[in-house]
Amino acid sequence: MARVRTIASAAGLACLLGQTAAADGYFLQGDAGARTQSVVASASRGSLNYGLNLSNYEDGHSGAISLTYGLPLGDVAVMKVGPTIGFQHEQDEGDDVQAGLKLSLERYTPTSFGSTYLLADVSSVHQSWFLLGQMTFAPGNFGVELSRGGSDSYHETTLAFQKRIADGPLSVRAGYKLTSEEVFAGFSINTF
Repeated sequence: MARVRTIASAAGLACLLGQTAAADGYFLQGDAGARTQSVVASASRGSLNYGLNLSNYEDGHSGAISLTYGLPLGDVAVMKVGPTIGFQHEQDEGDDVQAGLKLSLERYTPTSFGSTYLLADVSSVHQSWFLLGQMTFAPGNFGVELSRGGSDSYHETTLAFQKRIADGPLSVRAGYKLTSEEVFAGFSINTF
């Protein structure tokens, strides 16, 4: 029940601040640490949104694909809803593939210093959820983000810093996974 309250609170906060996050573009992010590696990709064209995430960790790997439809909630937020298929392979437990429903709320806010971005994401597949808050600072082309995610089999809190290269879509990233106590580095490409 506490997880539901946390997700509902984050979704409510996302709806109170800024403007909707709706644009055509793509996002690709890869992070690598000593014990875990992950890739996240998304693309939007009109109201359709395509998503992919893959994670490799010490005892297995997991991933999901999704196709969602974006519904602007006025100038408040964008709600995305649609089907998803996820898989999980644990070393001693075998494979688990599930189909389900994904729901997310996004909010992007331009500010005098850069921008803020809030995301709340839930999925019935493996009871997964993800919360993200990100601030970017335009004068220095850098940003900071705090995220928390979980599912039936994991929970993680991550603090990351990013630096955009010149004025292009490429950023380099570095951060720390607080729960698993792991340093990671990576990149992201964001054309939104």
